[in-house]
Amino acid sequence: MRLFVAIPLPQEIKDNISALRGGIPEARWIAAENSHVTLAFIGEVQSPMMMDISLALGRITHPGFDLDIEGVGVFGSNKRPRILWAGVRNISAISLLHKKIVTAIESVGATVDDRRFRPHITLARVHNSPYERVRNYLTDHALFKTKTIPVTRFTLFSSHLASSSAIYQEEISFDLLSRVPSS
Repeated sequence: MRLFVAIPLPQEIKDNISALRGGIPEARWIAAENSHVTLAFIGEVQSPMMMDISLALGRITHPGFDLDIEGVGVFGSNKRPRILWAGVRNISAISLLHKKIVTAIESVGATVDDRRFRPHITLARVHNSPYERVRNYLTDHALFKTKTIPVTRFTLFSSHLASSSAIYQEEISFDLLSRVPSS
């Protein structure tokens, strides 16, 4: 089964993201219900390894934190964009959690996709879309912003490829430590 670790998003945020869909011909939009912030992509593993990964992830201690989603951008070059995304802020807290997750996964002998970690929410694949339309979309949605999200857990997901899109299943969630209220 294909696995990844991500921060699930509340329905209200998924609804905000859903409103961003459209306006770019040839774009392959990600279903809003699949919206998440990937922390680590593991890929194909056998069931016993999934159990080992789950146990390792369960030992992570990390404080909860706030996350801000704002702006849109692309991966790929400006002239040849491939992926359209919504931006994620609070990079230090999420980056530290990412490092702990990668260390935990690798400690049980599994591997993690080694691309540079850039937290985001994938909106669409746009590699066949007209450049001018993508550029206009980026301009039109540059000020996109959601309310701040309190992150209290992260989740191990499985991904099953279907003919129309991937189907994500929450396998197990891991609570983050409670935050100490500021005084």
